[in-house]
Amino acid sequence: MRYTPETDRLELSPVLLPHDLTYQTGWHSVLYDVAPAPDRESVYASTWCPNTRLMRVWLNEGEWPRVEDLGPATQLRDSSFPTSMYTDHCGGLTFGGDGKLYYVASRWRDAKFNPMPESKKEIQGVVWRLDPKTSQREEIAQLKHPTGPAHYVSRGAVDHNGDLFFGHVGNHPSGIFKVSLPADRKRNDAHLPIRMWG
Repeated sequence: MRYTPETDRLELSPVLLPHDLTYQTGWHSVLYDVAPAPDRESVYASTWCPNTRLMRVWLNEGEWPRVEDLGPATQLRDSSFPTSMYTDHCGGLTFGGDGKLYYVASRWRDAKFNPMPESKKEIQGVVWRLDPKTSQREEIAQLKHPTGPAHYVSRGAVDHNGDLFFGHVGNHPSGIFKVSLPADRKRNDAHLPIRMWG
């Protein structure tokens, strides 16, 4: 939906947010986290629903923004069985000094799609980097917590030097992870808002 100041009205978009077509209608698919692209022509977003998805929203194309579905943010799973939104989660979207999108997506033990040894925690928080030019993703790190899981990141930010910060909930107390990036992915004394959403 959008609010139009000239008419003082809310208007309903003809476009639904991306969702799993096998068992969802899109009714409960809502924007969870958003990060503006460096060129300000689009924003990247994740949904808050089972089988969370990434999307790119092109703001200035046509009467309504164009929504580009970038696919599932988390691992493949059997959609005939329910999975908690606490388990199947993606958040912390932010752009680094290298112009790439960083975010945290959960990965969990699954006999078919992700068999993990019992020595590993049942659920992990994986830091991903997405190239806006190609939409290619690469895993760059895993968040580690000494006593509990580290997968439920609600928000992300980047400081003026290009280091990443991820707000984590689920453990008590909640906390923040700092991810220091290599020098070639940083920036020096950048002047931009640390966080623009949420």
